[in-house]
Amino acid sequence: MDTFRELKKFCLEKIKEYPDLEKKCKKELIYAKRFYDNDINLVEMLQEKNPSTRYVIPFLLGLTDKVTDEDWKFKFVKSGSSGGIDIDLDFDPAGKQKIQDYLVEKFGKDRVLHVGTFSRLGPASAAKDLLRIYKVDFKESNEFTRFLDSKLNWEDNLARIESEHPVQWEFYKKHKKVIDLTPYFINKIRQSGKHAGGIVILDEPVYKRIPVDRVTGEIVTAFPESGQEQILDEVGVVKFDILSIAVLDTIRNTINMINERMYLIEEDNVRKIVPESYIEGGVDNFGI
Repeated sequence: MDTFRELKKFCLEKIKEYPDLEKKCKKELIYAKRFYDNDINLVEMLQEKNPSTRYVIPFLLGLTDKVTDEDWKFKFVKSGSSGGIDIDLDFDPAGKQKIQDYLVEKFGKDRVLHVGTFSRLGPASAAKDLLRIYKVDFKESNEFTRFLDSKLNWEDNLARIESEHPVQWEFYKKHKKVIDLTPYFINKIRQSGKHAGGIVILDEPVYKRIPVDRVTGEIVTAFPESGQEQILDEVGVVKFDILSIAVLDTIRNTINMINERMYLIEEDNVRKIVPESYIEGGVDNFGI
């Protein structure tokens, strides 16, 4: 089956023998189409692998002998994207900077740059900023905004405050003109920043591929990449996370201490065995 149309026709005909699996099959077909949109023959790929019994399509193709009831997550790729690829690399704090410097030296500073990030205004932060601009008492503003829930829309937030928090409702009525501006600012970008470890490595100067932004003097990607926003991925740019792991410093120091020479010293009338690094000013005048 070289096309998605062929696969879909086969599956919809075969699934009639298993009506209880029809809903699950149709859901898998939606995701299966993504593979063919990216020139990946799903049937050939499944034949080369050992597909899980969680999926209906391999079962209909005769590649598995049953379909289990456990929950499943079907991995798919988006058209024109890298398929959700995000490569994480862990280094100690000193090593992280060395790696970044090496990449810039190897590929060029116009091809290696940090990923930009954006913080957006939620109900509480938008209302708090507006109240601050209009010079409303900070303490009173804080008492109001702390009851705003980012999971609720603006109308539901106000309804909850009116029914459950009378003091805050009186504050709202007093500053209604200002607070009613809040919905116009929710989800707007508040400030831009730089991803702590995320970088992109491009095969040509960044200006030919994606727009850029400037954060504290440094050029970063104007497109973000995170769990919530995957714009870089959609344009086919892979993000590398060059991460700093403090525990690697601890491990290295532990290994160094294990490899150190040990000395028997007397300190404050107490004899003790210590590593060489413990002794200030060297080991002269101490016996081994």
